[in-house]
Amino acid sequence: MQFSTLIIKIISITAALTSAAAIDKRQSATNVFTFSSPRSAEGIAARSNGQLLVSFFDKAELWTLDPATKKASKLVSFTDATCSAGITEIAPDVFAVVAGNYAMAGGNRPGSWGIWKVDLTSGTAKATLLKKVPESGMWNGLTTLNNDTILIGDATKGAIWKMNVNTGEYSIAVQDATMNPGTGIPMGIDGLRYSNGTVWFTNISRNTLIKFPVDETGKSSGQMTTVWSNTIADDLWVGPDGSAYIATSSNNKIQKVAPDGRISTVASISGSTAVVLGRTEADINTLYIATNSGAIASVKV
Repeated sequence: MQFSTLIIKIISITAALTSAAAIDKRQSATNVFTFSSPRSAEGIAARSNGQLLVSFFDKAELWTLDPATKKASKLVSFTDATCSAGITEIAPDVFAVVAGNYAMAGGNRPGSWGIWKVDLTSGTAKATLLKKVPESGMWNGLTTLNNDTILIGDATKGAIWKMNVNTGEYSIAVQDATMNPGTGIPMGIDGLRYSNGTVWFTNISRNTLIKFPVDETGKSSGQMTTVWSNTIADDLWVGPDGSAYIATSSNNKIQKVAPDGRISTVASISGSTAVVLGRTEADINTLYIATNSGAIASVKV
């Protein structure tokens, strides 16, 4: 997660350089586009038509980017918010987006976070507020559990919320000590991804990547498994074959965790915050990478 230049410097100094189990076979990523304002890209999602959606921590906006034409344009400005974060598809070409208040100088404003629906099915973006949650801490990570439910990572409360995308009904699905903030920055769970009965999450202040099984309601159904405990990571994506791709904040790498647990490095890029695989025939093996410097990059995987 991009908080401020100072905090990123602190993270870079104090973090471990890489996982000891990692195999270094990095590639150089290709630049697709560079945003100037807004700049601090925080979330990225792929549409079925090949376009990308990008959210920003320095502005409460959602942009579209076409990797083929290298053109970008603003789709939505979220009202009563200063930043946008996690993005997930909840129906064909309908996306949920986290937006809230985090002043770069003043920090988080608890209870000011919510979920927006962005409907792109008509060709024109239609954004509506699904629900703001007064009890929220600081939301960021977002993933789809099923046709009715999304899961939301709360970085300050050490919890994963669930919300019905039709009614806005919400509650805490999982709360665990592994999600709590550690020392340093007061943020814990950050990246969040559900895939095939398993939830993956990163804890940005504890340098951990963890996964655990859940049932159909989003409740934990087994033990937390620590994949690594010495690398700061932000958001992640899980591919169709079960491989997880993770944007790491401390070592300028994109790490891959294979289904057998083997860790490798697939790309070298500075300031990565989120990743997503393409969805068209042309880019299904392309990983797109968002960064806190505004660059959107790609690499073949």
